[in-house]
Amino acid sequence: MYQPAVVLPLLFLMRLMVTLDFNLAQVVFVMLLKSTQHAYRFIARHSVVRQHDGETITRIACRHC
Repeated sequence: MYQPAVVLPLLFLMRLMVTLDFNLAQVVFVMLLKSTQHAYRFIARHSVVRQHDGETITRIACRHC
């Protein structure tokens, strides 16, 4: 019954809801913020390495920077 992949996110959600006094709008906002942070870290980890004038450039999210 104890599957860490199931139980740990539920414990995190329960702790977050108790911390935010069961305000669902704030809970949703925090969950969205955390998911965008995880998505950005995933993109940064798997960014494409490109060659430009003989030097290696690692681009994270923007092709214009």
